[in-house]
Amino acid sequence: MIPRIRWVSFALLASLAIASACPAAEGEPAYKPGQGGVGGQIGGSYFGVDRIFGAAWFADYSKWAMPRFSFAGQFRYVQSRHWRWQVNPGFTWTAYKTATPMPFVDPDSPGDRVKDNMLVLLLPATAQIQYVVKRGQWLYHAGAGPGAYRVWVENRRNVYRDPETYRLHRGLYPGGTFQFGAERFLKSITTTSVEFTWVNHLVLAQRDEQFPSGYNSNLMATELRLGLNYYFDPLRQKKQGIEIPETK
Repeated sequence: MIPRIRWVSFALLASLAIASACPAAEGEPAYKPGQGGVGGQIGGSYFGVDRIFGAAWFADYSKWAMPRFSFAGQFRYVQSRHWRWQVNPGFTWTAYKTATPMPFVDPDSPGDRVKDNMLVLLLPATAQIQYVVKRGQWLYHAGAGPGAYRVWVENRRNVYRDPETYRLHRGLYPGGTFQFGAERFLKSITTTSVEFTWVNHLVLAQRDEQFPSGYNSNLMATELRLGLNYYFDPLRQKKQGIEIPETK
């Protein structure tokens, strides 16, 4: 499955590069207040830090974590010249370097002692308000907002179980996100832009009463993504459907 995802990702990145390089006449970006936008991005993520508010910087989620692909969709509404709203669903995960010790023995696989078969999966759903600055064909933005995060830990494709409480390591947690990005509109298709974003998620996943044995900390995931956006007028169809009565 993962090799297939890699090939699809590389193909999409190549298509983005070709589209942005195509020569055409210069056009003014079709970006203005009242427009909606949809888009998708692919990239990579890294689970770099766990205990943001604790004594240790690296705990079970991030210790010897490896970068993996990330995917996200985005839905936008342009409120004004400098402000817009955005909603993002997404998905990413991490695996671990060979021979990284497990924090505790898995009750379902008691023979395992290392994280070779372990994955942590993250499913973010976030909302942001973004400040936008336009410079010619480019838009630069900074945004922040709350999020709801589905996090679960797997060993050998089974959800990891705490040996003390026997609670499965999965749950829905609150958190927040902030990001910076830049997008450039295509010269020949002024409703479409290519965008690069740097995104950070802070997930408040620490649950002492549920997971006392390990994988019990906050989680921060950092993403670098590239994708396409398409902007449109959500009221266009309604406007076109208005009938003007004939005058006598």
